[in-house]
Amino acid sequence: MLSPGERTAAKVLALLCVGILAQTTFASGMRVDGVAPDFMMLLAVCAGFSGGPDRGAVVGFGAGLASDLFLQSTPFGLSALAACLVGFAVGWGRANILTTRYLLGPFVAAAGTAVGVALFVAIGYIVGQQQLAVGGEAHLVQVAFVEAVYAAIFSFPAIALMSWALGVHSDVAAPGEPAPVGGAADGSRRRSRAPRSRRRRRATRATAPGALR
Repeated sequence: MLSPGERTAAKVLALLCVGILAQTTFASGMRVDGVAPDFMMLLAVCAGFSGGPDRGAVVGFGAGLASDLFLQSTPFGLSALAACLVGFAVGWGRANILTTRYLLGPFVAAAGTAVGVALFVAIGYIVGQQQLAVGGEAHLVQVAFVEAVYAAIFSFPAIALMSWALGVHSDVAAPGEPAPVGGAADGSRRRSRAPRSRRRRRATRATAPGALR
């Protein structure tokens, strides 16, 4: 029998396998001006958005490693480092800055993916991969924009899948964020109070002076 942690790890691993399968089979056919969507970076962003900085960093590292297995022109671990940093940054921002919820997903996915592209190129340039910056700033902006648009388009299903894998709910408060007023937790408290309130009213009526006559 698997523990809750093991079930979560198994679901995340299965989702990453589906992501890398989609990346290697479908993404190449969705190129716009030679730029394909980066589903693995999107999963890293969604892990931070759904699960917070720690889970974002861990899932981002795993997603990046999966990407590195299929990238032959860059050092192994470059994608893992970039995705790990992005997952952590998105999770930190989700827990400490952002107060809105699920509907902000496309904007966070687009911004996080664009930052991931910039980090990938910047770190690669530092470690000697100057070919990543051959196209100049204009090419970098184009790549970041196209991947950001794709991330926004696929953000809702990606967030829903990652929330399922991590065992969290996409409509509840982020880690460190207070529960929403009128949300699920508040509603459950109201429902639990209702039977007790009805019992008190019945007991009061039963013991009232008029009830004894």
